[in-house]
Formats: sequence, structure tokens, C-alpha cells
Amino acid sequence: MNKIIIIAGPSGVGKTTVSNYLQEKYHIPRVVTHTTRPMRKGEVDGISYYFEDDLSFEKLHFFEHVRYGDYQYGSSKEALQRAWDKNNLASLIVETDGVKSYLEALGEQVYFIYLTVKDFDTLTKRLIERGDDPLEIQRRLNSAEFKRDLHLRPELKKQAHILENDNWKDTAVYLDRVVKMLSEN
Repeated sequence: MNKIIIIAGPSGVGKTTVSNYLQEKYHIPRVVTHTTRPMRKGEVDGISYYFEDDLSFEKLHFFEHVRYGDYQYGSSKEALQRAWDKNNLASLIVETDGVKSYLEALGEQVYFIYLTVKDFDTLTKRLIERGDDPLEIQRRLNSAEFKRDLHLRPELKKQAHILENDNWKDTAVYLDRVVKMLSEN
């Protein structure tokens, strides 16, 4: 059976690092999401995002989608299927608000990892270390989305596998066990 590893948590917690690890070590593809915003320098269609126009965006079947300003963003059933065509395991980074739609649509096919840290000051340090713009860091830390993602919503707790990402070696061992277990099922 195809499975999807959903990764959620606040900015700086290591969601992209986890997804990259799964991709590099186990060839587990990340589900590419869609956007109607213009491509930025260095981005590649089909890798960074699937870049759509409003018409092509409307034709997709979304698990979730949002509008930020003039642009739309979403994750589609079509993109998940493309990932599953490469491997029976796929990963996807989502905001905690998006997790519920996957759990409802895919049920037991979802393995939901909520990433967190013991000390939330760690998140600020990680954002600085990865070179984010200081103004962008402050904006992000003060955003409603960041504050929401700092804590797991009660209705998601029973489906969540909470992983404290304070020590990468421990995180990697945990991920290795998860992949082994999901591959056997």
C-alpha cells in the first residue's frame, strides 16, 4: 500500500532537513506542491513547485489550497500520485492546518510526524544559522502561522508521532525505524 509521511511543525524545526534525508537516503520523493506565483530565480518547475496559471490550477484536485495575496498555493492528488509513481512512500511538508485534510482523505496511508524541539529559542537560532533575513525572521516569529504551529492541535494529537528534533543523530535513527516499519507494511 502506498503511504505518505506528512511532516509538520514550526519554522526552523527541521522539516526540510527531514524530507531531504528521506529523499537522499531512501529515495522517498517529496510531493511537489503547486503555485500560481511567478517562478523566482533558481527555481525549477516540477522541483521547486509546479508553476500554474489560474486556469490550470482550477483543474487540479486538491487536498488543500490557500490564497496568499494574489497567488494560490496547494497540494494536489495528481502531485501525490506522481510521487507514488516513483516510490510507494512519499513525503510532504505541510502547515499543521493542512494535516487534517490528508488524514481525512487518506486515513491509514498517512504517517504524521509532528516535529518540535524542547527549547523554542532553538528555532530562532536555526533560522539565523540558515541565513534567513533578520527582518523575515522577525516577521515569521510573530506570524499567526508560526504561533499556531508551535503546538499540536488537540484533535491531531492521537494521529501524530511527535519527534523532538534536538539531536540530528537521534532524529535520523527514528526516521530509519519509521521507513523500515512503513516499508514492511
